[in-house]
Amino acid sequence: MRLKLKSGIYLTVVPVKQFKTVRVAVNLIAPLTPGVQAKRLLLANLLENCTAEFPNQAAIARQLAKLYGAGFGVTVNRRGNSHSLSFILNCLNDEVGNTSLLEDGMDFLKQVIFHPLTDENGFEANNFLRERRNLKQAVISAADNKQLTTYLALQKAYFTDLVQQEPSFGTLEQLENLNAANLFQYYQTCLAQDQVEIIVLGDVTQGQAEQLAEKLDFKPRAKQDFGLFYQQTWQPKLRQNSFKQTVSQSKFDLAFSLPIYYDQAEFAAALVFDAIFGGLPLSRLFVNVREKRGLAYYASSSFDSFRGILAVQTGIDAANKERAQEVICQQLRELQQGRISQVELADAKKMLLNDYQSQLDSQSSQLRRTLLTNLTGSDLTGRKWEQALDKVGTEQVAAVAQQAKLQASSYLQGMDGK
Repeated sequence: MRLKLKSGIYLTVVPVKQFKTVRVAVNLIAPLTPGVQAKRLLLANLLENCTAEFPNQAAIARQLAKLYGAGFGVTVNRRGNSHSLSFILNCLNDEVGNTSLLEDGMDFLKQVIFHPLTDENGFEANNFLRERRNLKQAVISAADNKQLTTYLALQKAYFTDLVQQEPSFGTLEQLENLNAANLFQYYQTCLAQDQVEIIVLGDVTQGQAEQLAEKLDFKPRAKQDFGLFYQQTWQPKLRQNSFKQTVSQSKFDLAFSLPIYYDQAEFAAALVFDAIFGGLPLSRLFVNVREKRGLAYYASSSFDSFRGILAVQTGIDAANKERAQEVICQQLRELQQGRISQVELADAKKMLLNDYQSQLDSQSSQLRRTLLTNLTGSDLTGRKWEQALDKVGTEQVAAVAQQAKLQASSYLQGMDGK
């Protein structure tokens, strides 16, 4: 049940007995604006590794050991027009001596969130400089991942919004412009203004969860008013991004506009379509582009239901570029015409249902789904999801496929011709 604690601050309790631990997530949700991703990723790295009371990783590890091996982490996630900075604690719900491990765990989480390691200028200088340096090096190293490089080029070609074009880790220039003072000031703004979603999942009662949430000193804030889903009007001109590098294998990615969003009427059919098209191990793209015709080393698709984009990623020889695109588009046309076997349809639906059911055994997946429910107002329960999949037939898949329109491409050509 989701409870409004204060203005802009919510608590959701998911009482389940199947896990040995209780998992707590404190999510700070903000609109996606320029530079936010670099700031919040650096914040996650910094806040995870030191606090005023526990000034280094060794001190944090010792405290977690005192909590009988509690787990802890700070993560970030972009969904459509939003960005989440999440503090996650995984702790035994046991009494040891005269104290509760879970209550002590929440005290630790409170220290992490509200009492970071600082000096007179903001975040403590040495820790800040180390984490910024590490993140800058990670951004530089990302260029060695050619599959990622090609996808980021596709993202830049496809999206018209500059924020959506940004990599999820930001840019070197954005990181260079951050210092201990302005990042600390931004974090204070996050604590004061971000929408707060506290989720407690495990063998706990509503009353216990409310007592735990009371340990967190969030003040009321104005309601965040931003549309979660990013929507972009399709434009008839194909936007292309081509470049060359010294690599042995070329990369060729395509982006299709697919304006269907999370838990809309056609959402289940869109996931079935993506699975058949390129999401399954034996998808159309794998079988017809890679296996039968040998036009690609890999070929797959992925659907982002918060941004309305279907992406196809392939690794190819340069000589096969035009033919690969032709066969990819041919597979899409066949799906648009409803040329779908009952075996394909059944396999896709079974895979999606199995994937949902397997998530029920994962606290992380249940936390993520609960947050999506809170943000979208739509609860995809197991029964509801199974019923939605049952209703998907070839006509529904074809209707979804007909909405997919090629909008952009990116091509990394290997300098040796591959």
